[in-house]
Amino acid sequence: MIRSQKIIRAANGAPCSARFPGICNGNSETTVWCHLNGSAYGKGAGIKAHDVLGFDGCSDCHRYYDVGHGTRPLISTDELLECVLQAVCESYVRRIVLGLIVAPRDPERLSSERPVKPRKPAGERARIPHNPDRKIQSRNTLRKSERTDA
Repeated sequence: MIRSQKIIRAANGAPCSARFPGICNGNSETTVWCHLNGSAYGKGAGIKAHDVLGFDGCSDCHRYYDVGHGTRPLISTDELLECVLQAVCESYVRRIVLGLIVAPRDPERLSSERPVKPRKPAGERARIPHNPDRKIQSRNTLRKSERTDA
């Protein structure tokens, strides 16, 4: 099992990333780390999932995710899964930014600073086939008579 108190404590005071519609209380003071449910995430009888598999959730979203959806669903399962996926991604990125999860990052560069591949010399470029019988159709939908020159 992967255990990390730093990952779990990073949820304290963070905004709720689950934001289940009609359920979230939006109170960051109640935010805790919500472990994912399911054996695929390391969860078992009396064993929580890996600490790196979860999301930041307010007390109401956490309660609903752990118990509520299974007993009295207030949102569709598709909506729940979409919110959980978004929450996991948002929480994971937050921990990378905090330096708790290390991911090799490329330095940011402007597009003008990126190297440009040189063009091939004219003799090495592929020829565009020319077919005099094929007319190129205009994508202009305005007729000349409809154009207005101001």
